[in-house]
Amino acid sequence: MNLRVLRIIAFIAIPLFILSISSSYIFEWLWLSEMGYSQIFWTLRGTQVILTLLAFLIAALFFVPNFRFLAEQLKHANLNSSPLQGSNINLNTDFASKRIKQFFTLGGLIMALIFALSFYVRWDESLRFISSLPFGETDPMFGRDIGFFLFELPFLELLQSSLTSIVFITLVIITLSYVFTGLLMIRSFTEFNAGEKVLKHIKLNAVIWLGLLAWGLFLARYNLVFKADGIVFGAGYTDVMYQLPAIWIMFIMTSALALLILASRWVNTGKAVPGLAILTVLVMILGRGVLPGVVQQFNVEPNELELESPYLERNIEMTRLAYNLHNVREVEYEADDTLTVSDIADNRDAIDNIRLWDSRLLINTYKQLQEIRSYYEFYSVDNDRYMVDGNVIQMMLSAREIARTLPSQSDTWVNRHLQYTHGYGLVMSPVTETNRQGEPRLSIRNLPPSWDSDDLRVDNAAIYYGENSTGYYVVNTGVEELHYPEGDANVYTNYSGQGGIQFNNIFRKLLFAWELGDINILLTDYIHDESRLQRWRSVQERIRKITPFLQLDQDPYLVLNNGRLFWIQDAYTTSSHFPYSQRYQNGFNYIRNSVKIVVDAYEGTVDYFIIDEEDPVLDVYDSIFPGVFKSMDELPDGIESQFRYPQDLFEVQIEKFSRYHMVTPQVFYNQEDLWTRPNEKYGGRQLLMDPYYVLARLPGEETLEFMLISPLTPENRDNMISWMAAKSDPGNYGNLVVYKLPKERLIYGPAQIEARIDQDPEISRQIALWDQRGSSVIRGNLMVIPVENSFLYVEPVFLLAEGVDIPQLQRVIVAIGDAISMQPSLDQALFELFGEEAAAIVDETKLVRDGSVPVEALPEGAAIDRQALDEIQSIWEDLKSALEDGNWARYGELLNDLEEKINDL
Repeated sequence: MNLRVLRIIAFIAIPLFILSISSSYIFEWLWLSEMGYSQIFWTLRGTQVILTLLAFLIAALFFVPNFRFLAEQLKHANLNSSPLQGSNINLNTDFASKRIKQFFTLGGLIMALIFALSFYVRWDESLRFISSLPFGETDPMFGRDIGFFLFELPFLELLQSSLTSIVFITLVIITLSYVFTGLLMIRSFTEFNAGEKVLKHIKLNAVIWLGLLAWGLFLARYNLVFKADGIVFGAGYTDVMYQLPAIWIMFIMTSALALLILASRWVNTGKAVPGLAILTVLVMILGRGVLPGVVQQFNVEPNELELESPYLERNIEMTRLAYNLHNVREVEYEADDTLTVSDIADNRDAIDNIRLWDSRLLINTYKQLQEIRSYYEFYSVDNDRYMVDGNVIQMMLSAREIARTLPSQSDTWVNRHLQYTHGYGLVMSPVTETNRQGEPRLSIRNLPPSWDSDDLRVDNAAIYYGENSTGYYVVNTGVEELHYPEGDANVYTNYSGQGGIQFNNIFRKLLFAWELGDINILLTDYIHDESRLQRWRSVQERIRKITPFLQLDQDPYLVLNNGRLFWIQDAYTTSSHFPYSQRYQNGFNYIRNSVKIVVDAYEGTVDYFIIDEEDPVLDVYDSIFPGVFKSMDELPDGIESQFRYPQDLFEVQIEKFSRYHMVTPQVFYNQEDLWTRPNEKYGGRQLLMDPYYVLARLPGEETLEFMLISPLTPENRDNMISWMAAKSDPGNYGNLVVYKLPKERLIYGPAQIEARIDQDPEISRQIALWDQRGSSVIRGNLMVIPVENSFLYVEPVFLLAEGVDIPQLQRVIVAIGDAISMQPSLDQALFELFGEEAAAIVDETKLVRDGSVPVEALPEGAAIDRQALDEIQSIWEDLKSALEDGNWARYGELLNDLEEKINDL
């Protein structure tokens, strides 16, 4: 192969190699620049590069001189008196010495590179350390600001352990090399035979290693506040009285040992070094193992409550602070079973917003009724509240996203990446309303979207960025994008937003094709300079690419605001280094919901808004990435009213508060008032009850509020002991309230209500009858709704016909105290429970509209327009006649008349 061919190969291969290792970074930089977050790219990648280079430099400056010095000494090796005796190796020649130096130098550089690469992913600890800020609270053991534990200690431990590893590896390698080449002969534990340079080399590395170990012991003191092997999380009695002194003694002895070895270069230390080394090991075994264990078993355990009480107080106080439970408002709730008609009447707006639809079933109903085309899909159902015609109504809604996979006949490259580019619209329904078929009444529906109120108008229904968007798309190309189907035809569009990276030169086209591994990007004629590449389109994927240091709630939710669609994502700052705070599932032990992230479903913009300005962890990130996090003043109008308290955080706080509501050490120690989330029955199985969103009026308060609540029961008991609420409305967002129930009498818990439903002969007979007719019965979420000083228990019953995946809401079970009713609607159940008194609390028009309560069965004085009912009856008779005659035009007219009359009731 001649030189010209080699040059051609190099000309092609070198750029390809450079592109292969840098294309991902170039693409990421372009994408972040388009998003307006290029400073995050330079900060993170710059930190990673600097850390890696510094780690490589430090490691290389230690490995290479040590190994080259080792190679220099190997010239004097005497293999005849070494474990390698008999081998035919000559290390004394100049050629061998040169090659050994080169080998050890290369080996040192390779080890330094391996070591440095481990620092590439440790940017978070490094940035937190560099930008550390005070927390404002001190730990109860050392009196240091908690910011030291959150921001500084993790990096210091990383640095100490890394340097110790470098020195230890070097010490082992050089010692073994000297032994195997006969330059170091070990006569006994205290007697060595080696040249002066060899001994100095080993001693110097041993001194450095021991010094780093002493530093590690100094830092190890602080790790006592993270101990999790006793009744107290953090340092307990034994740790403070015995472990901590033992660590101090070991620190002093290790430091003294290092100084003694260093002094042995000039003075004869005799047997002091091995003696002190043995003594240090004994202190470690006895002081940190045997003695604490003996004290714990024979002194602490018999007197545990007395000795551990001060440390239990620390654990309780710091855990409540770390999980933001220290401001929970606790209220004594004198609950009873005396729910009256007037109580229901005073809370009619809350009753009208009791959620009957179960999101686990509603998603299938939405799919069957509203996906409309096979290239659309509903993935999840969200729960929120909206102001509609002057009333706050709790709604369930879901985005109609583009399907992950297209039908096989449509799954071409052009369709997959250029034409089927976005979802369209949403479906929304009140949480408590149904039509006559037991299906949800849709407030927003169909394509293009239609709505019942202008408050729910949808001006821009296209969803280019969704909860489950995958892959990449190229928009605004020579191929028009499918907008939505309309009759037998389709409506097409071209993307007019700013989302995505523009194809404005050949370099970008080459880069995108290379990065995505798709040569069609280069071959197609549809892509032009104004086209845009949209990648990382799912909400959480986009956010993680921008801010990988934030922990995300598992459920981003869709919001309709001023005619536009947005996604709201809750984000958390966490740490596992909060002193004395109990860890959650062996992970973090500090969490704050500090950030709300708003993602535009059309433009793809990602905006971060600070909702907790008192979170020191977010303050650190805000100082690292200035301008990324915005104040609430910059929120788009109306978005704050859609914020809701995140369920993931609430579940974490419930788990911790169920134990840490006990603030008295003796009560906490005895675990005599331990709470837990209750179980509920779903699909024939017992499941842990999820918290649920409600529009309710808290006891003693006047305002209807949107909140997340959960009943709580005693450990291993089914009766309700308390319930917890997290407020979501502006002005009160994040406020936690716990209502503690009387302990001297029984308050039914969800499992007990479920059991009473199972035992009711009429309900059991009806459900068994449905199950025998080719249908399956599914009981949805049991809702425990606080009303004044009592509870209303509501459980929907769904019927799922065989072969048809459309769950229908057929019955509603309502329990008040010992009374239970199952009827087609909530109002009918209340009507049955309260009898003649129901006229004051039920909506009579709903009862008649439901069709199961005749007019004559309503109590006297019910506000029903009898003339309107007679007209409805007449239209209904005409409707049946038109159906029998096959007069479909007349049938359609009568159906419209009937709907108008019913809506006018």
